[in-house]
Amino acid sequence: MKRTLRTRLIAGAAALVLLVGTAVAASTVTTKMIEANYMGIKIVVDGVEITPKDANGKVVEPFASEGTTYLPVRAIGEALDKEVAWDGSTATVYVGDVPGQAVNWMTKLPPYQINRSYSKIYDGTDHKSYMTISGQNITQGIYLYGDQDDPGYALWNTNFQYQSMTFTVGHIDGKKDRNAAVDVYLDGVLSKSYTVGWDQYPQTFTVPLNRAANVKIEITNSEGYSWDAVDYGIYNISFS
Repeated sequence: MKRTLRTRLIAGAAALVLLVGTAVAASTVTTKMIEANYMGIKIVVDGVEITPKDANGKVVEPFASEGTTYLPVRAIGEALDKEVAWDGSTATVYVGDVPGQAVNWMTKLPPYQINRSYSKIYDGTDHKSYMTISGQNITQGIYLYGDQDDPGYALWNTNFQYQSMTFTVGHIDGKKDRNAAVDVYLDGVLSKSYTVGWDQYPQTFTVPLNRAANVKIEITNSEGYSWDAVDYGIYNISFS
């Protein structure tokens, strides 16, 4: 049954209040009367119904007013797998990346699978944990170890969301002097192949993803010795 509620709300900020549960500074607030119509509005994202909640976990019911439907931004952002942030100083809601703020893709979109116990993910949360490439300690990236019989690899679930991936590949300091073949697979099909020399400066590549469902980067010995493994790091990873 439709319910109509006449109430006072922060002008233009109904969705923001539902989002963050935080009052806007008094100096920036104006008010007006609106008629909010609650009619059991449902939210379905990609075929799945969601229950919108605020930052405290309280269920928030969407409503309509004067032909506009108001939805809680936090619930919509989370349903789309986007982080939501509120900047009180500028009264701005950010859904997804915040302009000017560096994104740690090792925590935002880490690979869900890597090979062997020798390979390792560095997510940047522990600055004492790193791999060293060309004299630089890398705290965010992936250490891959592999040979032709058992390649080193990392696999990402990109879920059809991205157009390109950029990453840097370099030889791990102090390991065997072996060149590496770097192969990129999109949905199981080889898309790009590169060769990176152990004595070269780290190489950066950008690969078109064309909204692939998953991405796999595989590293092997490029010199044809199946018994000789290579040790390389992938870092400066980003998706767009």
